Amino acid sequence: MSQAFPPLGPEFEPFLHAVVCDEVNGAPLTMVSAIARSGADPWQEAARIASLPKSGAFEALARLIPVSGEDESKAIAKRLFALLPAPRPNMNFRLAGSPPKSGGLFRNPLVPIVVALMLGLALVSFFKAATPSGAGPHEPPTTADKTDP
Repeated sequence: MSQAFPPLGPEFEPFLHAVVCDEVNGAPLTMVSAIARSGADPWQEAARIASLPKSGAFEALARLIPVSGEDESKAIAKRLFALLPAPRPNMNFRLAGSPPKSGGLFRNPLVPIVVALMLGLALVSFFKAATPSGAGPHEPPTTADKTDP
């Protein structure tokens, strides 16, 4: 059910549903199909390509276009590139499973809290194990512990 809705906004729809070329059997090949054939998620790959510099985006698009002529491939890549939205600063183009940018884990405010709680529990366990059972750390000796001369 989570795949029923694309992870990115509708700004990628014109690019993803654009016709790349006609296949041998005459059926139109869309970017969704071309990207899916490469084994990538179409929405994530569209976001990745959109985040690349222009030359890198052209190269990535050219690899997805199954035409034989280099000039034709460049013309199709140029047409498709024009359909990509410009990346916005708040768009997250990081692919699922790729490592976060430096400091990414500690951007989540819960991580330092959980680490502090775990450290506290470890310290309590350590000191509890170091204290002899039955005696507190500051209890004076009882009279039964004294022996008569």
